[in-house]
Amino acid sequence: MSDEQQGGPHRWGRPGASQVERAAAEIRQALIDEQSALAPGRKIWALDTAREVYDVFNGQPDEGHDSYDQKLARQFAGASEEAVILFTELNCLMLLPLTNYRAETKRARVRSTLGLAGINLDLPAVIDEALDRGVLNGGQAFTSGRYRQLWFLVEMAAVLLALPTEQRRQLFDDPVAFRDTLQDEISVTAPSQLAAVLYLWFPDYYLPIVSVAHKQRIVTAYADRLLAPSGDLDRDLHDIHARLVEESGGAVDLYKSPFVEAWETARGKVDPSSVRAWLIRGNGVNGKDLVPRWLADGWVSLAATNLREVEPGLTRDELKPIVDEDYAHASYAVKGEKLDEFHAFLTRMRPEHVVVTVDQGRLFVGRLSGEALYRSSPDGDSNLVRDVEWVSDEGIDYSDLPGELAARLKVQRDVLDLTQQLATLETLIASETTPAPRPVSESVVLPPATPELAEELHVSQSWLQECIDLLSDRPQLIFYGPPGTGKTYLAQALAMHVAGDRVRLVQFHPSYSYEDFFEGYRPKEEGGFKLMPGPMRKIVDQAVENPRDAYVLIIDEINRGNLAKVFGELYFLLEYRDQNVELLYADEDFSLPKNVFVIGTMNTADRSIALVDAAMRRRFAFLPLHPSEEPTRDVLRSWLSRQGYPSRVADLLDELNRRIEDPDLKIGPSYFMRPAVHADGGLERAWRTAILPLLEEHHYGEYDAQQVASRYGLAAVAASVDKVAKASREPADAPADTD
Repeated sequence: MSDEQQGGPHRWGRPGASQVERAAAEIRQALIDEQSALAPGRKIWALDTAREVYDVFNGQPDEGHDSYDQKLARQFAGASEEAVILFTELNCLMLLPLTNYRAETKRARVRSTLGLAGINLDLPAVIDEALDRGVLNGGQAFTSGRYRQLWFLVEMAAVLLALPTEQRRQLFDDPVAFRDTLQDEISVTAPSQLAAVLYLWFPDYYLPIVSVAHKQRIVTAYADRLLAPSGDLDRDLHDIHARLVEESGGAVDLYKSPFVEAWETARGKVDPSSVRAWLIRGNGVNGKDLVPRWLADGWVSLAATNLREVEPGLTRDELKPIVDEDYAHASYAVKGEKLDEFHAFLTRMRPEHVVVTVDQGRLFVGRLSGEALYRSSPDGDSNLVRDVEWVSDEGIDYSDLPGELAARLKVQRDVLDLTQQLATLETLIASETTPAPRPVSESVVLPPATPELAEELHVSQSWLQECIDLLSDRPQLIFYGPPGTGKTYLAQALAMHVAGDRVRLVQFHPSYSYEDFFEGYRPKEEGGFKLMPGPMRKIVDQAVENPRDAYVLIIDEINRGNLAKVFGELYFLLEYRDQNVELLYADEDFSLPKNVFVIGTMNTADRSIALVDAAMRRRFAFLPLHPSEEPTRDVLRSWLSRQGYPSRVADLLDELNRRIEDPDLKIGPSYFMRPAVHADGGLERAWRTAILPLLEEHHYGEYDAQQVASRYGLAAVAASVDKVAKASREPADAPADTD
C-alpha cells in the first residue's frame, strides 16, 4: 500500500499515482485469483486463455500496412470472449501509468479492444478513475512500439499462469524474484514495459522510471547516498530515493528541480556550456520557405505564434505551464513538441553552437552568434530569433553528405540535436569555401573476385564474383548447408578480401542476446553499471569513422540465436539503411551505415534453419553450399590435386554422399582437407572418429552402430568404388570376340 493510501502524501509526489497503483493492484489480484478485473466473477486469467491470446497475438503477427485496429480485428477474428477480455486487461495494464496518452484515448483503446468480441462492459470505478491519471511518460516505446509492449505482457501472462498457484503467490511477495523470473522466462525484449509492470505491481519497491539510462544516471549522480551499493540498479535506486525522501521530509520527484539537475549532468554527453550542434528547419513554416531570408540576413527563427514574450534561460519545468496555457488549443503531442523546441531555442542553444538548416536538397551550415530574441512578426512565422554567421549561401548537396549525417537529417523534427555529428559539421565549417566533401554516402565499391582467390578457395571465380555482387546489392549474405562444406572458412576469406582486417566474427547460440550483440549495461568493478558496446556496435562505430572503407561482421551459426530478440530494432535497419530508429538503451536515433556488411552461416543439419522467419529471409541473400552441387562438389578434387594426393578420397566421398538420401545430411569436403587424413592410417581414423559418429547421430533410433557401419563404413564404400572402377575397365581389358 502506498503512502497516500495510508493517508500521507505519495512519496513520488505526482497527482494520480495512488489511483493508478490501486487499479494495477486490482489486475494483479485478478491474476493471482485467476479471475477478472473487468468482468468480476469470470475466470479470465487462466493458462488456456493466456495460451490462446499468445497464439492469436504473438504467434501470428500481422505485418500489413493497415491500422492497428484493423490488424487487431484480423488477429482476434474467431477468438473466445475470455481471450478478448484477457487481452483487454493486459492493454489496461499497459495504458494505466502513461501520461503520453489522453484519458479519452485510453478509454477508446479499451472499448475498441472489447469490441473485437462485441463485448460492452462498464469499467469498474477504480480502473475507470485511474485511466484519467498517469504517472510516467513512456515515450515512443509505448506509442509506435506498443506491439512489442503488448507482446511482452501477453507472454508474461502465459509464463505466470503456467506456474503452480503457490509458486505464483510467492513470487508476488518477492519483487526481486518476480523481476528475475520475468527477465529469465520472457523472450520478448521490452525493458520499458518490464519497468512499468514492476512499478505498477510493486510500487513500494520500484520507482515509476522506465528508462534504464535514466536509472543509471540517477544512481551515478547520487552514489554518495548509498551506504553499501548492491550492484542491483533497481535496489540502489530504491535506496537512494528513500534517503532523498528522508532528507527532504516529503515527496521526491526525480524528474523535477532540484533533483533532475543533479542527474542530468551525469549523461556523459557534451556539457551544455560546451559546443553543441542543432538542426532548425525553416522550409515549411506556415506554408513559407524562410531559409533564403535566413541566409541573406544572417539569422534563424522559430514560429511562436501563440507564445508570450518570455525571458531566455527558463528551465523546462518553468516553461511548461506557459506553453500549456498559451497552446491550450493544441494536442498533447503538439504541446510536447513545442515545449522541447522552445526550451532548446531559448535555453540550451548558446553562441558558438553549430547550427544547420536544409532547403531544396542542400545543407547549410553556420554558427550561432547571438542570444535568443523575441521579435514579433506580422505573420507569426519568426517570433523567436537568433543571429547566425552562415559559412556559405551555396550549401552542400545531400548526395555529398556522409551517410550517418544524411540519415540523421531525415528525422522529422523542426529542432533536432545533432551534437553526435558535431565533428563532421565542424569540418564543413573549417573550409570557408565549403568544398563538397568526398562522396562517402555512395555505396562502397567492393573489390572484384580474383583468380588467385578462386584458386586459393578451390571454387570458380564466377561464383565468388556472384557473392560479391550479392553483397554489393544487398549488404547481408548467408551461406547455408551441411557441416564440413566450408561455410565459415569461405565467409572469412570473402570478408578479408573485401574488407582486409576490418572484420569481426561472432557466433550465435540460444542464450545470445541483444545486450551481447549490440549494447547493454554491465556491472563495473567499482560498483554501478556501464553501457558497454557489443561487436555490432563496435564495428558500426568504426565504420562511421571511416565511411569509405568496407567493414564486415561474420555471424557464425546465425540460425542458432533468437534472431528477433538478438537484433531488436536493428531488424528494421537491415533492410532500410537510410532510416533511423531509437535505440533500446541509448537516448539517440541510430542508423546502420551502408559500409557495414553482414555475412552469416547456417548449418542445415540441425534443422534450425526452419526457425528463420520470413522477415529475416527477406533481409538476406541466401547461397547454398551442398556437397553435391557447385561450388562445393569439386572442392575436394581440386584440393587433392593441388596437394599432390590421388583422387581416390574424392571418389569415396562421392559414393558416401550418394548413399545419404537427405541432401542436408551429406558430408562436406572439409573433413578430408587436412594432411593428417592422408598420412598412414589417417583416412581410416577420420572415417571412424568423425564420419561414422555423425551418421550414427543422424540415424539415431533408425539404425544401430553396426547397421550404420555396414551401410556407410569405409570398407563398404571403398568396395563399391572399386567395383565401379573395375567395371569401367572391363570393356578395354576383355579379349576381342572371334568367330
